[in-house]
Amino acid sequence: HDVLSQLGEKIPFSLGQKEATQMIQATSKMIKNISDTDLLEMAEMDEKLSITLKFYSLMATTAFFTKPDMFPFLTCRMVALTMEHGICKYSLMGFVQYAAMTCGNKTSKDIQVASQIGKTAMSCLKTRFHSAEQLPKVYFCYYGLVAFHTEPLQSCASMLGQGFDAGMSIGESGTAFLNSIQQIKTLLIAGEKLSSLLDKVDYYLELADLYKNELTTIYLGIFRDTISTLIDKGESTSSKSNPDNTEGVKPANISDTMYFHRAIQAFWLGHSERCHHYIAKGLQISSVTGRLSDIVIMFIHGLNSFQVLKRQNTAKLRSIPKNAIAALKAATAHSRWNFRNKVHLLEAENFSFHGDHEEAKASYAAAITSARCSRFIHEQGLACELAGLHYKKMGDHRSAWSFFNQAKQCYADWGSQMKVTSITRQLETF
Repeated sequence: HDVLSQLGEKIPFSLGQKEATQMIQATSKMIKNISDTDLLEMAEMDEKLSITLKFYSLMATTAFFTKPDMFPFLTCRMVALTMEHGICKYSLMGFVQYAAMTCGNKTSKDIQVASQIGKTAMSCLKTRFHSAEQLPKVYFCYYGLVAFHTEPLQSCASMLGQGFDAGMSIGESGTAFLNSIQQIKTLLIAGEKLSSLLDKVDYYLELADLYKNELTTIYLGIFRDTISTLIDKGESTSSKSNPDNTEGVKPANISDTMYFHRAIQAFWLGHSERCHHYIAKGLQISSVTGRLSDIVIMFIHGLNSFQVLKRQNTAKLRSIPKNAIAALKAATAHSRWNFRNKVHLLEAENFSFHGDHEEAKASYAAAITSARCSRFIHEQGLACELAGLHYKKMGDHRSAWSFFNQAKQCYADWGSQMKVTSITRQLETF
């Protein structure tokens, strides 16, 4: 803050929601039609202003985690300086930060525009600046916070891995580990084989211990707990550490993360009431929207609500599947690859709940096919399992048996012995 003040910048100590909204709207008008060519041909910023942007970039990265209310000001100021005075390598982080901020707060129409701005900045990074210094930061922000809206999750995870490698190669271990956390999260959501994912987490945890990065140790410890639960309820894969009792640094949004993971674990374990409880707790404290985890939670919330509704049919609970379907349809408008299978499965469960057998039958088939095409083996297994339960309820035991067997194979391929055991119990009831 002091350095930027000496460079002639006036920075408020806080920013209200009204002021932030005005800045974001003004910035949106400024860059909504910007193209690859515009950035490639834009004049070079002078050295003094380039240094100013460097400090803005450093301050914005810190604010993102510690003072998020200031993030819009810092990001919009970086973009405004670039549009007024020319471009430098630090400008690209400003554009990508703006894309991430917009995706997290605006309408689906703005998501498309923001994603394009992010892609434009990435193109400029690769063709004009070739900045090894900026690459790990820009990769974390773009592939971790923006790209999942439009690009396959598997591709995002691969690029985040490159962001980790790039960060480590230039001594930016802190930024490298941010990429690693986001990569593990993306791979888990994409249905990466659980044993491979566990090995990758352990590799990152060893490095985090070596570099004394407590933030990474905390977050990846939480992920490890979830992965080991999914494999075998932690019976042979759990670590000695307890993610609930981590000493030292406590990130501001750690409770949000814990509730997300507890909800995911409870869902796959079949504990619907517990899942509903943790999702409700997470929704109470989360002030951010538009993240990949938010979309996933809406999907889980919608599916889980059908189980809760069997015991407690209220208007509030009935609204959950409707809202989930709407949210996933909005996401699907930008990426059929990542989200279309989830819409089909939510619709199938909705049809099944209301006794619309033919519609449910078609939607289950579409969910299975879509998940398989997107290589989401875990969600392919889930669709088969729920289809099996539907056909069993309808008295079509031959079809139910077939779908349960398909689910068992998918879960085996995913590496979840816990789910294989669960399906085996279902098969033994025939």
